[in-house]
Amino acid sequence: MQDRRQSSGEFAAYVPICGALATAVTKMKGPDSSVSSVTIELDPYAETAKAIGATPVWIFHAAIDKSVPVEESCKMALALQAVKANVRYTEYPDMGHESWDKAYAEPELVPWLLSHEVQH
Repeated sequence: MQDRRQSSGEFAAYVPICGALATAVTKMKGPDSSVSSVTIELDPYAETAKAIGATPVWIFHAAIDKSVPVEESCKMALALQAVKANVRYTEYPDMGHESWDKAYAEPELVPWLLSHEVQH
């Protein structure tokens, strides 16, 4: 069966390390005078997961990161799983914010990256 999800076609894979998303809030005018405005809060994780589509993602984060909460990467991984994306998640239990050092040293990372091609 062919994967019908769309890919951005710009990257073969993504490797976010201790990443986070900003929350988007949109205010719209109400349809009549009884509602002056409606606030629509889009789920940035779900929207990003949809935009990533079929592009593989390997997320890295450290459990005791005091600069970027590990929950940010957990939420993104769950959102990607919800859209059946190709996602891997690695959390380092005893590290702080400098998790990129260990992530870049992962023996599987370069072979994993090279195993993917840009989809047109």
